[in-house]
Parts: sequence; structure tokens; C-alpha cells
Amino acid sequence: MAILGYARVSTNDQSLDRQLDELITAGAERVYSDIGSGKKGALRPQWDELLRSLRSGDALMVTELSRLGRSTSQLSALADDLSERKIALRILNLGIDTGTPSGRLVYSIIAAVAEMERDLLIERTNSGLAASRARGRKGGRKREFSPAAVRKAQERYDRGDLSVSEIARLAGVSRQTLYRYLDVAGDRNRETTSA
Repeated sequence: MAILGYARVSTNDQSLDRQLDELITAGAERVYSDIGSGKKGALRPQWDELLRSLRSGDALMVTELSRLGRSTSQLSALADDLSERKIALRILNLGIDTGTPSGRLVYSIIAAVAEMERDLLIERTNSGLAASRARGRKGGRKREFSPAAVRKAQERYDRGDLSVSEIARLAGVSRQTLYRYLDVAGDRNRETTSA
């Protein structure tokens, strides 16, 4: 019987160190790790390799339920697959071991609660965005180019002594962004003649 661990973080900014340390301390003989989303269909090559490596009688160990997936259906399908293959699932922070009947029950309940929690978070986020829009606030990225900066760039463009690339560099934006704000009146040939 082998104990194989799995660690995952969503972005390169996050560290796998804590998960790796906990899994090794808890007895994982080998740990597979990925950087990427846990949602269904996301590329997780080490996860796929781990699932191929597990044999009957082995145990799959993770630090948290969220390392496995995001939805109840996804987590239930995993539990069913592991159960059919006679592979136990151990979730360290919850003290769950699906190798026992009570562990399987608790796993099912917690998977449902985790999905509900995620759905509530999405609902609260959407509600907050709607309330902000009702108050006249717009979401999304801040405008790269202030109205004053647009006026200054337009004046430089109208004078004709600088190329669009030079104006964009001085304004700190890309040429594409500059073109979105400039009133060029079809005069894009200046870029090729003055560059």
C-alpha cells in the first residue's frame, strides 16, 4: 500500500511549500503537484499522472478538500472512482479517511457544503456588483488614460511633430490604446512617414 500526496495552487504567485511539508509529515511517500485551476477541464498533468499511478489498496492524500476540485459532482465522481478502485482518500485538515464508512459519509456532506459556499460567494459578489452599478459605479479596470492625458496626446498628434509611437511612449500607453482615444480622422499614414 502506497500513500501518494497531491498539492495544488492556483497561480504562480502562490507557494506549494506548506502543502508539501504537511503531506510529507503525514506520511506521503511521493507528492505530485500542479499549478493551475481546480475547475473541471483545467489542465493538471501531475493530477492525471497521480490518478494513473494509484493502485488498489493505495491512499490519496491532500491537505484540503479544495485541492481536489470545485463542485459536488466533480468531488462525488472522484470519490466513486476511488472507491471502485479500492483507493482511500485522506483529507488532512478535515481528518477524513474514506477508507471508513463514516469517512465516506462526512466526505459527501463536506463536498456539498463546499460547493454551496462557493455558490454563495459568487452570489454575494454578483449582488455587490449590481448594487454598485445601481449607484452609478462601473466595475472593471481603471481607465489607462485620463481625460487630461488624452487632451495632451491629441494636441501633440495635431501638431504633427511626433510619431504616434513617440506620443504613446510619452503617455505611457501602447499605440493601440492611443489610437482608441485619438481623433485621427483617417490620418494613420503619419506613423509610417515619420517613424
